Amino acid sequence: MVGEALNVWRNKLDFLQVEEAKASDPTQKFSIAEQIKEAKSKIAELENAILTKKPDDHFSLSVDISRIDKYAPVELIGRDTELALLYDAWEKVQNKEPKRPHVLTFVALGGEGKTSLVAKWMAELAGRDWPGCEAAFAWSFYSRGTSDQNMASSDIFFKEALTFFGDKEMAQSPQGAYEKGKRLARLVGERRALLILDGLEPLQYAPTSSMPSELKDSGIAALLKGLAATSCGLCIVTTRYSIPDLRAFRQNTAPEIELLRLSRIAGVHLLQSLGVRGSYFSNIPSNDDKEMLNEFEKLVEDVKGHALTLNLLGSYLRDCHDGDIRCRDLIKLEEADAEEQSGHAFRVMDAYVSSFENSGKTVEDKAKGRLALAILRIMGLFDRPASADCLDALWKNRFIPGLTDPFRRISDAQRNKALTRLEVAKLLSINRDVAGRLISLDTHPLVREYFARQLREKNPAAWRAGHRRLFEHLMKTTYEGNKPTLEALQPLYQAVAHGCHAGRQGEAFEKVYKKRILRGYEGYSMFKLGAFGSDLGALVCFFEIPWSTISSALNNDDQAWLLNQVAVILRALGRLTEAIEPMQAAAEWALRKQNWVNAGLGADNLSKLELMLGEVARAVTNSDKGITYTDRCDNIFNRIAVRTTHAYTLYQAGHCTEAEKFFHEAEIMQAKHYPHYPLLYSTLGFRYCELLLNNAEREAGKDEGVVKKEELFDSCRAVSERAAQTLKWAESASGVSLLDTATIHLMLGRAAFYKALLEKVNFQFPSEDISYIDLAVDNLRRARHQDHLPSGLLTRAWLRFVVGSRTGPESAQSDLDEAWEIAERGPMPLFMADIHLYRARLFFRKTEYPWGSPQYDLAEARRLIEKHGYWRRKEELEDAEAAIKKWLEDHR
Repeated sequence: MVGEALNVWRNKLDFLQVEEAKASDPTQKFSIAEQIKEAKSKIAELENAILTKKPDDHFSLSVDISRIDKYAPVELIGRDTELALLYDAWEKVQNKEPKRPHVLTFVALGGEGKTSLVAKWMAELAGRDWPGCEAAFAWSFYSRGTSDQNMASSDIFFKEALTFFGDKEMAQSPQGAYEKGKRLARLVGERRALLILDGLEPLQYAPTSSMPSELKDSGIAALLKGLAATSCGLCIVTTRYSIPDLRAFRQNTAPEIELLRLSRIAGVHLLQSLGVRGSYFSNIPSNDDKEMLNEFEKLVEDVKGHALTLNLLGSYLRDCHDGDIRCRDLIKLEEADAEEQSGHAFRVMDAYVSSFENSGKTVEDKAKGRLALAILRIMGLFDRPASADCLDALWKNRFIPGLTDPFRRISDAQRNKALTRLEVAKLLSINRDVAGRLISLDTHPLVREYFARQLREKNPAAWRAGHRRLFEHLMKTTYEGNKPTLEALQPLYQAVAHGCHAGRQGEAFEKVYKKRILRGYEGYSMFKLGAFGSDLGALVCFFEIPWSTISSALNNDDQAWLLNQVAVILRALGRLTEAIEPMQAAAEWALRKQNWVNAGLGADNLSKLELMLGEVARAVTNSDKGITYTDRCDNIFNRIAVRTTHAYTLYQAGHCTEAEKFFHEAEIMQAKHYPHYPLLYSTLGFRYCELLLNNAEREAGKDEGVVKKEELFDSCRAVSERAAQTLKWAESASGVSLLDTATIHLMLGRAAFYKALLEKVNFQFPSEDISYIDLAVDNLRRARHQDHLPSGLLTRAWLRFVVGSRTGPESAQSDLDEAWEIAERGPMPLFMADIHLYRARLFFRKTEYPWGSPQYDLAEARRLIEKHGYWRRKEELEDAEAAIKKWLEDHR
């Protein structure tokens, strides 16, 4: 392949450039220079062969790469193999080769040059007018440094990317991240598009967590898995952590490349390119005493070939010590923590700070150093590029002692010179418009983290004052309007973070988050915009330790509300295991305060979550506590609701008779206190109807020997009547939720479907009531309740199988696969057991079984049912095991 040849010539050039620097004999230097000329010519020829390849068809090109193109270095050193890999991958896209990468992931520690690599290659493609490319879109999930306490969100990414790829309606909808990720995967994958996702690690769990490195964001997971499965183009991901979510595709369409440290040769070349001078005489023992190194090689090995450290170090030696490599001893690299990826880089930053503080002998030189240092400290206040208006608020208004006082009485020209100086030193990147006006400043996340830590620890007063200035500025200058878009709310989300760092958590909570983002009880950001991820990113700022310790600056009531809000959002995002801790804390707080309303609701919510996580016995216990606590107060609706929760947990545990007793008790209370609505409705009614249809569902799932029992038809009719009545109530009510509507439709659809199966009717033209199943699934999607969606998908999978749509897109198989993805990510082991059972029961006769074998699925269903005490499914499992065993015996 052309890419492989390109790799060989790039490696040769790397070696020759180092040899040229070492050579002292003029004849030898001339010979090496000629070889370098030949290598450069050959590389240009090979690059041109790839980049000028003509596409097979005509298309219009759309490009949006502004978020990372500014990080492309003039010269990229030491990444020839990876560059060749990228060229080779794109060549295969142009050739439409079936066996090629769809998603290419580069994994490396912070500062190893992931972004520079991708940005440089992308710039080269752009320079050749994007050969064979139909669309190019790049996004950077700006890392907030190295702290696991920070949160990022995919909300804005999906809005921008969906708009770019042509679905503005979906982009502006409140649909959940999962649905948006699936949709974007289809839009991107249907063309030869280049999608770049830079710095994905903020959306991954930390490697030390219980879910190491897995994607927190269901939308990004759906996007990457969708592209790995089907794509005409290429998606490039950079991240600090491996992505376990793509493990199934790693050997074919989603390879993962570990970006290793720079080689010794490349590191030496990089130092030389930055103007570092030193000896090439190999007279220094290596760290293991196995070989002798020269000054350049020893320095590269001392920092373990870390690209950012070498860049900072080379620039520092050039700017502060005329490039003399011997001055490296002024930097205490041996004190760097070998386990900390930023250790050596931080030691270089220590040296830079010292040089700025003591720069020059004149008053003017010292002022320049203090000004440069002040700019870098300001960057430590931001978790993203610093916009011009925020910078003006800091350096053009009243001065903050210890932070912005160096800006006193300086001109714009002087400040611009300081910015340029930092840009040359590779400590800052400057973004200006065509007229030269400043748009924003940015720096590497590790540099930002360094100065944030320095300011926070050494001058906490200035740290708080800087954030207070930004908090007040963003609150005052943000005009979100009556119906704000997600973009319009972004400054307010930033304001929350700055307010918390400033020690003004109370104001940030009440005046910004609750009043302007949520808009009170309206829940605007979540329910109108679907911005669950953005809200979670704001709420984490109120925690000292997510999700257990909240800032003491908030009062007890606010802390309890916050814990519950976080738990609700985590549950809505499908992050169930994370939701347990704040939900337990909220319940315990209410119990300590003897706040019986909240204690009852807390136990009730905890029970529902435990049931989703497969903790059936605990769910039964906590739902029983919910009744005890709630009966101590006068809130009749809550007393009804907690009884249905307890009944439902008993039902899942297989105690159907006892469950029916509690459902019946709840409905008597409902009829007594709400005589106009005498039936359980909404999710309460849905739970009861599942129990009422239990026997009909079991019998409908049998292929042979179904005895037409009148009581089964009676239960189907009873549920249909209940659902029809509650649908009338819902249609006459204002503000009915999508979840309520979806569960009613699912009840109607199931009752009609089971009855039809029992009657052995012709499913070529399903009845109108059965068609409610499709509508139910659509509304469950729109309601963004991933804890309910698998239930609808399972029913529709069964219906699709019966009507003949069994495999491929929009089929029983696709519904079961989608349900599995949601349940596995939860994790939701009860749904996982259901899916194993449905797979085996529906597909066991198929020659090409889509998931391995029906025997394996049955065994897994039994394992999960027994492990979690999910005895509701015991009889259905035994029916399926008997039917499959008999069929296999008959067909031996």
